[in-house]
Amino acid sequence: MDILHSTWFWLFVIVALVMSTIGSLARLSKVPPPVDLPGVKPQPYADDKDEDEADNPAGHTPASLRKPK
Repeated sequence: MDILHSTWFWLFVIVALVMSTIGSLARLSKVPPPVDLPGVKPQPYADDKDEDEADNPAGHTPASLRKPK
């Protein structure tokens, strides 16, 4: 029987496509390490709560609400 009409051939083709797709997605899901830049020190990430407190201390008026002098 002709190989193109064989059920096992098409089963192999489908399995190969599925496996290559899964392999590609698994490779893309890995996070690459950060790039080391000369003279740049990595900073730890701050929590959202800490950022809000640091940006808006009591009595501070945002620049968009300040009156021009």
